Amino acid sequence: SVAAINDGIDPPRSNDTVNRRWGTWPQTGTQWAELTWPAAQTISSADVYFFDDGGGVRVPASWKLQYWTGSAYADVPGTYPVAADAYNRVSFPAVSTTRLRVVLQSGQGSVGLLEVKAYA
Repeated sequence: SVAAINDGIDPPRSNDTVNRRWGTWPQTGTQWAELTWPAAQTISSADVYFFDDGGGVRVPASWKLQYWTGSAYADVPGTYPVAADAYNRVSFPAVSTTRLRVVLQSGQGSVGLLEVKAYA
């Protein structure tokens, strides 16, 4: 369920099959999930926890954040770590937006998320 990515549950590990998760199995390639707000938020960092079941859903080969400018999506500059069993944090110059999406590029399998947090 896409609702899993922002339900406030901190995963104990990437292969958390007890709590809700979002995944794209069997799709591969570029996939994305999005957080939205009714009013603009100023955001300067985010944490992303990847789902990896050790089978068809694996950590991504790469990922990035994009924010809505009001007319299009723009890439958020930053260094994007890819680690299992941990939050992957990216910090960036503050942006004001009503939408933030996590764009994932699959690698060894489909991709999935357990939690996404955005911070002012």
